[in-house]
Formats: sequence, structure tokens, C-alpha cells
Amino acid sequence: MKKTKSSLKSIAFLGLILVISVSCDRDFTNIESGLEGIQNFDGLSKKFPLITYTKTATAFSTTPDDLIGVQTNGLSSGFLGVYSDPNLAEFGKTTASMVAQIVPNQFNPDFGTNPVIESVVLNIPYFSTVLETGADGNSTYQLNSVVGDTNVTFKVAVYKNNYLLRDLDPSTDFDEPQAYYSNQEDLFYSQEGALLFEDGAYAPSAEETRITEIDEETNETEVVGRFAPSFRAELHNATGANSTFWNDAILAIEGQPEFSNANNFTNHFRGLVIKVDPESTAVNGSLAQLNFDQATLIVDYTNDEEIAEESEDTTNLTQLVFNLKGNRVNLLKTEDNTINLNGDPTVGGDNLYLKGGDGAMVVVDLFNGLTENEEGDLTPGFEYFKSKKGKWLINEVNLTFYVNQDDSDGVAGDEPDRVTLYNLKTNTPIIDYSLDGSISTTSPINSKTNFSQILKRDSNGRGIKYRFRITDYVNNILLKDSTNVKLGLYIASNINNIKTSKIQGSVIDEDDETVLTEIPSTSILSPKGTVLHGSKSTIPEGQRAEFEIYYTQSNN
Repeated sequence: MKKTKSSLKSIAFLGLILVISVSCDRDFTNIESGLEGIQNFDGLSKKFPLITYTKTATAFSTTPDDLIGVQTNGLSSGFLGVYSDPNLAEFGKTTASMVAQIVPNQFNPDFGTNPVIESVVLNIPYFSTVLETGADGNSTYQLNSVVGDTNVTFKVAVYKNNYLLRDLDPSTDFDEPQAYYSNQEDLFYSQEGALLFEDGAYAPSAEETRITEIDEETNETEVVGRFAPSFRAELHNATGANSTFWNDAILAIEGQPEFSNANNFTNHFRGLVIKVDPESTAVNGSLAQLNFDQATLIVDYTNDEEIAEESEDTTNLTQLVFNLKGNRVNLLKTEDNTINLNGDPTVGGDNLYLKGGDGAMVVVDLFNGLTENEEGDLTPGFEYFKSKKGKWLINEVNLTFYVNQDDSDGVAGDEPDRVTLYNLKTNTPIIDYSLDGSISTTSPINSKTNFSQILKRDSNGRGIKYRFRITDYVNNILLKDSTNVKLGLYIASNINNIKTSKIQGSVIDEDDETVLTEIPSTSILSPKGTVLHGSKSTIPEGQRAEFEIYYTQSNN
């Protein structure tokens, strides 16, 4: 039988209805699988109680001798400088110094006949971006990792380090890596060796370093080398008190076992102490994050062979290059703190203080408190939530923290852009972090933004709020009876980094996950801080920390 166009259209229409019906049925089945026989749905939300309070990881106090250190070796970078956070003057002043090994890029070098040291230059770049390169080859830069006022100078000195930085911990029969802590400055300063460099008025600069020489034919100055903005120090003084230091330390061990491998060398030459004097500035200074992956110590020397060649190109002096990728320790000392960073776990705090480095974090205790049930009676929040198993389908869960602009000095743009949440029982990010596929390795500020939103700012650049989506974490508590553990809120300098660092002398307490044994390394690597409103009921809505669940339930 011949089919008409009309009958074909009818068949197609019926097919479309069938497809839509099957699709709708499949969607309904998925929704209903989390509930108990419901057919009509309402989308609702409910705010649940929580308690939030500040906690310091390091027994932060006004007495420096009481401080506990955080592990700072094994970090990807480190800080140098003196800094008082303009948003958080109560946190006091932090001084950051470094201890670092130097490791030769080649072993068993041949220095030639009668080698003589010409220069020894330490160069540790800041993290920076090229803004423009002119026709003359000169570049202008923007510093990406310096906070504070770079117009304020401080005193910095470089010494030889005489303390051996071990890779393995002898107290564990050398089975575990050796940990070094932020508060061990006395350990290293007591074993300082020769003074190699000193600058009484140093400050980070965005200027590139240009190496110049005079062209003997034209008598004009020309640039023969360029370096991005960096901490740069000439460590050799041919006429100073330590004029023979590098000859004795480097040239004299040619052909000796000390130059045969990295372990032997770092035992012979135990590194450098880059020491900042906290008394050298009385006002807000700056902290610079250093890029040790690109750091070098370059020993330029000449010898009889080179002199005989009568080379006119003095930029090609014989060189021995060292890297700074070995063991490093960032020494952090904070003084003049005037606030209590250990809050009340029973009622929470009005203000929540977050600070990077060796500072403070926030404990988040979800469902702690009373909530109103359908009859208008107050009931424990967690019991009420658990009673909704099979009755609620959780769509989204938000945890929001508001910046207390009134309690900080409010310098626009100085608040940290990112914060993160960790499970305090396992010292790992919560499941919503792991399930967030929005990852950027080139721009970490834009990573994991479904889980943790970038700080929302007002038109003046001041922070307003941080928001987390913790849907899967809360859903697992309801459907899979996962434990409702306390969470830790930390500043995140790079939210992609999930490594943790030990807390000095900490002992695990199985009954209390707030006894901290580790903290995220990403928090240590942030110099910034901020003040948030707590969750107490006395704080107005729109400022109070919020824990809100969006759900679907039957309207039968």
C-alpha cells in the first residue's frame, strides 16, 4: 500500500512522542530512585546550623618561644622578606628567611691550570610576567608573587650554612624523610659560617637585571645578558675578609670525592642561609615568593688556558653552575600578634581569622545546633537531616563565608582569591574537590571553581564572599552513612596542590580530628590573610556563614 505524506508525518509524530515518553520515564526513574515512591515534586531549600571557629595550627602566641613550627622543607617555593598584612595588623609582623642547599649541575669538573675565581652570583627569580619587550631587547615585568610595599627596604644577608640538611630522618632508622620546621631559626643561625653578602636597604624590584660591558672598538656600553626580576647577590669579594672563600670551598676540591656526587658535595658545602633582619623595618614591608626551579649560583672563573686564548668575550668565562633544587627550609617568624587564634568550639566565633604561612585556619562543624522541623519545634540539626533519607533528593549544597570588611583594614585586592576545604580526619580535600574537573595548570586561580568559587569582590575590589559546593560530601552522609567529620577551611595559594606538611611534635588523636597533625602545603605558601564572619546567630543574615541544602521532595 502506498503511504501518503500525511500518514508518514503521523508515524514520525508518534515516534517522537514515544521517544519523549521513554526519556521522561527514564528521568523520572532516576529521580525516584533516591526517594520513596514520590510522583510530584517541589524544589525547596533549608539552612542548617553549623559552628565555625578559628584554630591555629602552630600554637600561635605573643611569645615566640611558645611557637610550634610547620614543615617548610619539601615546598615548591618559599618566601623572603618582612611583612605586616595591611588587612590584618593584629597578626603582627612575619619575617621570612631561607636555608638552601646548592648542588652542582656537573660533577668532577676540570678547572684547568691555575684557576682563579672571578665572580660568584646567586640568582633566585621572583615569579613574574613580561609585559613588553622593546626593540632594544629590554623588557618590562610585572611581579606576580610579591605582596606588600616594595618601597620599604629591609636588611638581608647571605651566610654559609654549616648545618647538615639531611634527606632522611635518623629517628625513623632513615625510613622517612627528614622534616624541618618554620621555627628552627636558632638551629641554623647558631651554625652560620662566613658572611658572603649584605644589603642594608633591600627591596624586591620589578626591574630586569642587565649585564653590560664596554665594547673596546666602539667604547660603547652594550647589554650582554638579561635576567628576569630576582633576588640577586654577588657572593665573591676579591678584596674582602673572605677573599679566598670560594677558592677554598670550590676550586680546592677539584678531583676530590666531594665533587663525585650530590650527597658528598652537600655534606662538604652545606648550603646558604639567606637571612632577613626583622628589626630593619618598622612599617609594612613585603614578602617575595621565590622561584627555586629557576634559581642558580654561577661561579665564573678564569685559568691559564683561557688567558692564553686572549678571548675578548668576557661573558664566556669558564663557569660552574649550581642549582638550588636540593633541601630547603623556609624560616618564618611572626611577632606582635594581638588576637586569640584559638576559638570556642562550643559556640563558635564572631570573627574567623584565616592566615597563610604559619598562621590560622577555621574549623567547620556542620549540622551542629538546632533546626526547626515541620511542626515548628527545635530539633538537633543532624538528626533532622538524617530523617530525610529516602524522602529528599539533594540537588545542591552551598557553604558560604562572608568577608568581614569592617574588621579588616580593607586594602582592596589584598585578600586571598581562593580558599579550600579539607577533611580533618584524613587531611585530604573533600570529595567535591576530587569530582571537580575544572583544572588549569597554567592558571591555578581558575581551577576547581565549581567546588570553590573565586572570591567575589565589590566594585572597589574588596572581598565579599567565598562559596563552596559540597553536594557530594553531604549527599554521602545522607545516602551512604558517611561520617560527618569536621572540615578545615584554609587559604589556598594554588588550589591544585593537595600536598600536606607536618606540624611539629603533633600526635594523632583518634577521638578528635581537630588535633591537627598536618596542614595543606598550599596554605603555607600564601602570605595573605583575611577576616570572615562566623556562624553565630547574633550575626545578621547576609553576613553570617551559611550552610544551605537545596532539595526535592514529594508534595503529596
